[in-house]
Amino acid sequence: MLDTSDRSHRTLVPTGWTRVVLLCLAPVALAMAARWMVSAPLDAAGAPSPSRSASGAEVGASPRPLRGASVSWPEGRLEGRAAKRALHRALLGLVGRLEAIPGYEAVVRRRERIGGRWLPEQTLRLKVRHAPASVYLRDIGVEEGCEIIHVEGQRGGRLVSHPGGGLIGLLVPPVELSPTSPLAMTQSRFPITEAGVLPLARLLLAEARRDLDAPGASVVLDRVEGDDGRPRLRSVRRLDARDDGRPFARIEVQYDPETLIPLSFRFHDWPESPGEEPPLAGRYAIESFDPGAVPGDLDFDPTNPEYGFL
Repeated sequence: MLDTSDRSHRTLVPTGWTRVVLLCLAPVALAMAARWMVSAPLDAAGAPSPSRSASGAEVGASPRPLRGASVSWPEGRLEGRAAKRALHRALLGLVGRLEAIPGYEAVVRRRERIGGRWLPEQTLRLKVRHAPASVYLRDIGVEEGCEIIHVEGQRGGRLVSHPGGGLIGLLVPPVELSPTSPLAMTQSRFPITEAGVLPLARLLLAEARRDLDAPGASVVLDRVEGDDGRPRLRSVRRLDARDDGRPFARIEVQYDPETLIPLSFRFHDWPESPGEEPPLAGRYAIESFDPGAVPGDLDFDPTNPEYGFL
């Protein structure tokens, strides 16, 4: 279970059916959502010529090792300067291996606290292509869940979404929205342009690099058992004093031992008062990760007949 302790924030929160629709846009690691705008016709967006995807990943499947993966991790608990250096080296290798693959499919579970309240947990099917940066997202935790597509260089940088099936799906047409609009950020800590495993790995690497020379940063590496009973590698980073340039006071990550893919990512906000425990702000968990399923152009085309945009 996630810690659902709360603290108050003043934030603009949409109401009525608009809020229901926006909730389906809060994404992965992972993250996404934004301001609503009436969409242009789907066939007028300069969609690329179709090509088929590989088969999708299944929930619960073990991650496939990334080519060339060589994970070095201490057998026991490691902390201090040595832990910082080891984590930095490991994440540097992970980013390089992820950059070398063209894309993947994944299933991700996420829950996040926005504006002082917890959004409902979601189970999301994710298709990612690294060049051009492309994301397809579907909420598979509900029947006929919403779908979102974003392709770098298309639609003026906007994503396109529809709210899924049911009454709202019949009443609301597909829409285009800006990933970084103020309303979008009330629904997610991250824009869609930062969704996926590679942006998360780059975020963790950037934090690890800053931790190297930060005396107020403590890093611990160890090994734990995941919720599924399987062994995991774990890193825990905590800052002992507020730094407005760093968004999270505490970050805990559990990694796959073979690939270092971050299977669980938990981040904590800064506490209201010094000495208090940092409150949990969100959790992402990768249920499956398949780099062998490389999405093609059709996977990022709203006119795909397997999708519900039309």
